[in-house]
Amino acid sequence: MGNLKASHLVYVDESGMDERDNYRYGYSVVEQRFYELKSGRRQGRINMISGYRQGQLIAPFAVEGRVTELCLRLG
Repeated sequence: MGNLKASHLVYVDESGMDERDNYRYGYSVVEQRFYELKSGRRQGRINMISGYRQGQLIAPFAVEGRVTELCLRLG
């Protein structure tokens, strides 16, 4: 790895969110906690992936659902 050029290095990162990331807030009687009913089922996940090379963002794309090795090869 000692002969790698900086221009050939690409840093890749992935970030995702789903519908469960939305947390509701509300009012309740003093000293009583507010609870919201939420489904525990995962749905609506979106992942964003991009590369960074020599100070530039390259090849950004989004994937609905799980990120797999195939996503990275086709991206």
